Amino acid sequence: MTFCCPQENCGKRSTGEIDRISNLPIEIKDNILIRLPVKEAVRTCCLSSNWRLAWTSIPELVYDNHSISTSDGYPEYLNECTITSDGCPEDLNECTTKMVEFVDKFLSMHDCSIRKFAIVHVNPCFGALNRWLKVLSRRGIEEIQIRLPPIYYGWEVPPTFWNLHCLREVELVGCIIALPQAFKGFKLLKSLILTWPDISEGDLSNLIASCPLLENLNLLVRKYGMHLRIDAPMLKQLRLTCSRFKHVCLRTPSLVKAILNLRTNLLNHRESSLIHLLDCLPKLEMLYVGGDLTEYLAYGHNPKLSIKFYHLKSLHIVMNFACQRQAAVVRQLFHHAPNLQEIIVSDPDGAYSYKPEEWTQYTVFEHLKYVKIKNFNNHKSVLSFVAFLLASTPCLEELHFNHEVEDPEFLQQLLQLKRASKKAKILLPRN
Repeated sequence: MTFCCPQENCGKRSTGEIDRISNLPIEIKDNILIRLPVKEAVRTCCLSSNWRLAWTSIPELVYDNHSISTSDGYPEYLNECTITSDGCPEDLNECTTKMVEFVDKFLSMHDCSIRKFAIVHVNPCFGALNRWLKVLSRRGIEEIQIRLPPIYYGWEVPPTFWNLHCLREVELVGCIIALPQAFKGFKLLKSLILTWPDISEGDLSNLIASCPLLENLNLLVRKYGMHLRIDAPMLKQLRLTCSRFKHVCLRTPSLVKAILNLRTNLLNHRESSLIHLLDCLPKLEMLYVGGDLTEYLAYGHNPKLSIKFYHLKSLHIVMNFACQRQAAVVRQLFHHAPNLQEIIVSDPDGAYSYKPEEWTQYTVFEHLKYVKIKNFNNHKSVLSFVAFLLASTPCLEELHFNHEVEDPEFLQQLLQLKRASKKAKILLPRN
C-alpha cells in the first residue's frame, strides 16, 4: 500500500486566484484533519506542497467504519466466520491485511506525538494491535479506545499497555486483563471504561485503586459472584452495570453522579448493604438505582443511613411498590435527601400484594417539582405512593405517568387525591 503524493503543479494557482488553504497555521490544519476520516486526512497531501506532510502531525488516529471504504468495511457475516490463531478471520484476510498495512504505514511515517488512538468496530489481528501499542508507547499516547466486534472478544491486553504512563482516557471492550506484578498504576488516568472485561475481582479493584486521579468510571461486568470494591477518592461519575454481583462496596466520597444497575440473587450478607454502598457518598447530585439494587439495599439488619444527601437533586429508582423492605429503603433515601427536585420511579415486575404498603410519613419535599411513575401493574400500591407524594410536595409542578392506565376506577381515585401544590398537574399518556 502506498500513500498518494502531490503533483508538481498542485500548489500553483492561476493569476488572480487567492490560495486560502495552503498557508494555514499548523494548529488549524490539525483541527481540520482530525475531523476527517483518517484515509481522507492522508489524501490532503494532494492539496498543495504545504499540505504534503500535514497529515504526519495529526495528533489523533481514529480507525473505524467511517475511515475505510465499503470494500474494507465490517460485513454482517463476520459473526459467523472462523478466527485463525493470529486473531484474523479466515474469510477476511484481504480486508484485514489492507487495514493493518494502512495503520502500519501511517505509524511509520507519522513523525509527531499521537494523543489519541482508536480502533472501533473494525477487525485487526491481535498481533497487529500489540505491535501498534509498542509504537504508541514512544509517542506519549493519552487516549486509547479499543472496541472490537463481538467475534474478537478475547484479546489479551499485552504487557506494553501497562507501561503507557501518559494515559488519561481508556476504553476497552471484551478484553482479557491481567495486571502484571510490576504495575504501578496510571497516575494521570481520569476516565476508564471497561465493557465485558475478563478480569479477576482483585485485579479490577487494584486497577481502579491504582488510578489516583480517576474521575469517570464505566463498568459493564458479568462475572458470577463478584465482590467488587471501588476505591477512588476523586471519582465524580460512576456507571456500574453488573448482572451477577455478590457484594459491592464504594469508597468514592467525591461522587456526583451514580448510575447503578445491578442484579443479584445472592443476598446472604448479614451487615447492612445500604450502609456499604451509599453511606460514603455525601456529594451525590444524581442517583439511579436499578436492577435488583433496591432489594439488595434492603437486605441486612436495621439498615440506617448516617449522612444527609444535601446535594442530591435527581433520584431514579426501580422498586417493588408493594414490598415493605424496599419501601423502607426508599423512605430513608427520601428522608436523607431534603433537596430533591426530581423523582422517577418504576416497578417493572408489577408484583401484586393483598395488603399494599402504606406510604404515610412526615417527610416534606420542599423543592420537588417533577415526578414520573413508570411501568407498574399494582394499582393499589401505586395509588398509595402517589397520594403520599402529592400530599408531601408543596412545590410540585408535574406528576407524569408514562404507563397507559385503562382502569377507570384507578383514574377516578387518582384525580381525587389531595394535592399540597396548587400548580401540580397529573399528566397521563395519550392513547
